[in-house]
Amino acid sequence: MLVVLLACALWMQQLCAAFDDAICFGALTLDLPVRYLHIQLRNDGVNLTQSRGKLDISMSSHCRLRWEQIDNFDGSYVLRIRLWSSCESLTIMIRSPIGVLLCESPIVVKKENNSPLYAEYCDCPEMDAEEWMRNAQCAHYQQLNDDLEQWQTIDVEQMLSVVMQTWASPHQRFSAALCHYQIVDNQLYRQCFGEHSGFRIFVDEIFTSIMRKMRLPNTEFIFNLGDWPLERKRPNGVAIVSWCGSNDTMDIVVPTYELMKSVIDSMHTVSLDIHTAKGKVHWPWHKKKDTAVFKGRDSSKLRLEIAMLAQKRPDLIEAGITRYFFFNESLYTPQVKQMPFSDFFKHRYVLSIDGTVAAYRLPLLLAGDSVVFKSNSPFYEHFYSMLEPGVHYIPFELSSIIEKIELARKQDFNQTLRAMRQFVVDHLQPVHLYCYYVLFIQEYTKKLKQAPKRAAAKMEHVERNATHDTCTCATQNQPNDRHVRRMQSGEL
Repeated sequence: MLVVLLACALWMQQLCAAFDDAICFGALTLDLPVRYLHIQLRNDGVNLTQSRGKLDISMSSHCRLRWEQIDNFDGSYVLRIRLWSSCESLTIMIRSPIGVLLCESPIVVKKENNSPLYAEYCDCPEMDAEEWMRNAQCAHYQQLNDDLEQWQTIDVEQMLSVVMQTWASPHQRFSAALCHYQIVDNQLYRQCFGEHSGFRIFVDEIFTSIMRKMRLPNTEFIFNLGDWPLERKRPNGVAIVSWCGSNDTMDIVVPTYELMKSVIDSMHTVSLDIHTAKGKVHWPWHKKKDTAVFKGRDSSKLRLEIAMLAQKRPDLIEAGITRYFFFNESLYTPQVKQMPFSDFFKHRYVLSIDGTVAAYRLPLLLAGDSVVFKSNSPFYEHFYSMLEPGVHYIPFELSSIIEKIELARKQDFNQTLRAMRQFVVDHLQPVHLYCYYVLFIQEYTKKLKQAPKRAAAKMEHVERNATHDTCTCATQNQPNDRHVRRMQSGEL
């Protein structure tokens, strides 16, 4: 019994005393749906790579809020805070399990201009987009630069003429859906085309979220509501904004609605996002299955072929189709049940296989702790050009997958896993997604032949949903409803 107690005491000593400081960074003062702080434990200047258990975190504030501590199981943590009301400041204390203060605690979260901290649905745009980007320390994105460089000038009137004759024409109403958006005096307006334009709610939500936080310049653009990019590469092509691009199209690609939705509703109605993808149960490498896994819809032939290959080589691959829509199930493998996302990381290798377009789950797979195998594909999201094959993921085709999995079993992937983790921290955090959209608006608008001065007659005004949270704005600078109606009627 004494031996057991001594062993437990020694284990607790190692657990609690094996780190002496932490690197802490994130977005606490910036008004985002969820504020967050990354906490990387260190010992003698070296990052720890194993969990040290729950940190002792306390918070004091007059805000109504919810907070949570996420253990990444690799020596790092994320503290997340969602406000439900505005307030002047909040104070955070972070301690190790034995009471050592971390992150230069107490951390006082307060804006330099003494403006309140705003909750997501506080409609308080106090600064212009340029100032917001400086505060957020937004980077420039080569993909966005490359997309916009395709046009020296964007003539929206001419662009609309082309759109009305092609994707917005009556005979195309079932095959395409897109909206003409205008931003005038920081109010959002739209006119949509196509029979199935329900995805406009995601675009509405993205831009109204941005406009609650800052004043955007007057601008207008065409947004594709479908997954497929629309405009083939050609001279004088139309500047369409899309969530996905491809090698043979010229659409301007922005972060997907799935990524943005997971940010806007995190800690509210969404439980799966870039910070929570791993799940609450940790599967260390030595306990993971030494196999590759894929579960998903039948949206590409490669997915079907991988599922059939898994039946021949279950020692290497666990794969299945969770829903048939495009292909006849009787000709392929039987349908299987969907898998909870975190269960993918019970396997050492996860397969990202593009469907009809890019597989939008890739950001969340990169946020896990299993090695990502990605199928070669002409489709891409806004961040793919920053990924390096062989560094952040293992590229594969059907002909090479067996050989690559067998080779992977003999390799040490610690460096790959570190590169994946760093990529997610550097490029796929909530602030990066907002930066991308704001920078798109700023740089795209510079290309316009003429920015709108008032909303077009057929435009529908999109209300900024500002009813969920209790807010007190430092300044009231939004157009009132009467002003909006006058703009729409052409009085202003």
